[in-house]
Amino acid sequence: MKQHLAALSAELSVPERNKFTAPLLLIHGLWTGSWMWQNIATALSLRGWECWALDLRGRPGSQSVSDIGKIRLEDHIEDVTTAIQQLWAPPVVWGADLGALIALQAAPRLISRAPRALICSAPLLPRSWIPHQRPALPLVRLSALPALLRGRSLFPPRLSMAQEFLFPGFTPALQKQLHTQLRPDSGTAVRTLTRHVENELKQPESTPHCPLFVVRGERDRMSSALACEWLVAHLRADRHTYPDLGYWLYSGPSAITLVTDVHRWIIQALGDPLLAPAEEEDD
Repeated sequence: MKQHLAALSAELSVPERNKFTAPLLLIHGLWTGSWMWQNIATALSLRGWECWALDLRGRPGSQSVSDIGKIRLEDHIEDVTTAIQQLWAPPVVWGADLGALIALQAAPRLISRAPRALICSAPLLPRSWIPHQRPALPLVRLSALPALLRGRSLFPPRLSMAQEFLFPGFTPALQKQLHTQLRPDSGTAVRTLTRHVENELKQPESTPHCPLFVVRGERDRMSSALACEWLVAHLRADRHTYPDLGYWLYSGPSAITLVTDVHRWIIQALGDPLLAPAEEEDD
């Protein structure tokens, strides 16, 4: 059901019994919205999680903008810090691709409401952090250059490129269905990933603020293995790589596998303090 966290729309999935002392905040990635988490949030709510899938500003129902191409990454970081402060308890935060970077930047700014744990799936990190990393082709294709250079709307890649880079391994019907849901994103925000810009994001401190889990498909051609390896080493994170999967982990059988692995990791990382007392489960 639709709810709001400050000026942002969120899809709320409520469990029959809330089994945990933290909600789960889901941050979408490039060209998507809260819809990308539908399968994930449903499966997690069945396990007792209260899930909030955000729609960042510029998405339908959330804070409107006059030009989505001008949204800065800093704006989305502010979106997430504000949303976290609206929740009833410090959440576990899960970000996908660009959403993972937003979560990494938001977490240290929340001293009293710091996330309990972070999950980063297929993270997209600034090229300036990892000098030898090259941007994925869907971000720097020729048709994308005006959006990056002039801060215009960055349109999703055409279907044939999306099938290869975003949705490999799925049926053509599912690939087309997913592609039709993609929407333009911010060239200003993506420019932060692909080239040196003024006031670029600082690398996170090497001392982790909370447990971190990094997941990625080995066949992923959007989120580089180099970036994931750097993040795991820099923040001493746990990791899991799926040998037969690509960039999109959120549909089909892979979604259930991912939920199982992430749920298990959270329980192991946070232990008994995460579990709600029996009397709270019945509220």
